[in-house]
Amino acid sequence: FTGLSSLFAVMLVPDEVRARPEAINNVLGVMVMYFTGPQMLKLLFRAFVVVVGFLMLSGAINTAIVGSNGVLNRVSEDGVLTDWFRRPHPKYGTSHRVINMVVALQLLTILASRGDVYVLGEAYAFGVIWSFVFNSLAMLVLRFKYKGERGWKVPPNITIRGVEIPLGLASVHMVLLTVAIVNLFTKSTATKAGVVFTIGFFILFAFSERVNKRKFANVEKAMKEHFQLLHHETVEREQADVRSGNILVTVRDYNTLDQLRWILSQVDTKGTDVVVLAARLTGPGSAEYDLSMDQIFSDYEQTLFTRAVSIAESFGKTISLVVVPARDVWSAIVQTANSLESSTIVAGLSTKMTAQQQAYNLGKAWEAMSEPKRQVIFQVVKPDLEVETFRLGPHTPDMKAEDVALVHRMWLWATRDKGIDPHKLHHCDIVTVALARLAHDMSSNPDEIVKSLDNSSDPAAGQQPRQ
Repeated sequence: FTGLSSLFAVMLVPDEVRARPEAINNVLGVMVMYFTGPQMLKLLFRAFVVVVGFLMLSGAINTAIVGSNGVLNRVSEDGVLTDWFRRPHPKYGTSHRVINMVVALQLLTILASRGDVYVLGEAYAFGVIWSFVFNSLAMLVLRFKYKGERGWKVPPNITIRGVEIPLGLASVHMVLLTVAIVNLFTKSTATKAGVVFTIGFFILFAFSERVNKRKFANVEKAMKEHFQLLHHETVEREQADVRSGNILVTVRDYNTLDQLRWILSQVDTKGTDVVVLAARLTGPGSAEYDLSMDQIFSDYEQTLFTRAVSIAESFGKTISLVVVPARDVWSAIVQTANSLESSTIVAGLSTKMTAQQQAYNLGKAWEAMSEPKRQVIFQVVKPDLEVETFRLGPHTPDMKAEDVALVHRMWLWATRDKGIDPHKLHHCDIVTVALARLAHDMSSNPDEIVKSLDNSSDPAAGQQPRQ
């Protein structure tokens, strides 16, 4: 696209016009005005070019925000940034402080450069090349520090006296480093901006890391006093020391634990174990290797579980606590429930979706889970303590009174009017025959069946089908 645009610009736009600064900065806009056609149409097309450019840049900005948010969240998980940066938004649950900081830096960059495309391009090149340099350096260091199995290595590699020398990886690093050094000494504006940016983040990281060291000086001792931390690669019922048929309560925000209060008011923990689950979400920017214990069980999880234990103590009951790292919350919940042989999953009402949508997402995760898997009841506790109940997997459906009456009328028609022995024909046989006929019609006339099912669906079920 870029090559063709440049070719057409050279062919259509006169040399004296193309040499002007406004033409250099807006080649497509100027080229449009030299198309053949009505003036109004050319102006409209030029406006269209501006809109398309705005949309393309908006996508790039959004991608930068998402990527930066993931990286800085990972940096915070490693203890370089304080937990203050990734503390979730009270309503939306996002790391709003990191996102706001990234957006503020983007706006500051635009204002500082005054929109100069060349300055922004040089600064971008500085950031990209040096990020590649440090990435390749990290991979080179990791080759010596990490001794585990690797699926693939950059060739060639030679071994001298038992020491593997990664020539391929080292050569990649040296090429990138050479380009970065050339860029450092030839692009003065980008170098100044990059150095200032690097020093600013270094000061922020150093200050945050020092704060974290003071904050967590006694965290291990404090956690041992409050909680018994047991690390396992997988979640198993025997390891968690809970009985089969337990109730799994999902928690996320320590300010909204109504679901835990409700279940503790309903259940005797002497006969049924209650397990409180916190899923430690690891999204974009997470490392290839597992999180360490202090990353999984941070001060936020400690505060969350402290509140949960306080609520349990107020009811005079005991609970078990489990925290798992996960990329997908729904999959983590159903897999943990299946591993612990839970009979019920209890959750609070989400601020982003309805109870039916929560059940739908959890049901999709349950369907995607490999066998063997247990049928589970899913209950959503609303702030007013109203509870909606769903069943995951194959289960007996809730039939409306008119449907039950219809089955009974059909049974009477078959036994009274058609003479079928009522001792042999049961109501369940009516349902079996009806389902068999429906399955046959679905294969022969699927569109009509889908239309009928859509028309007969319960409007109170919301946009997502119930599980």
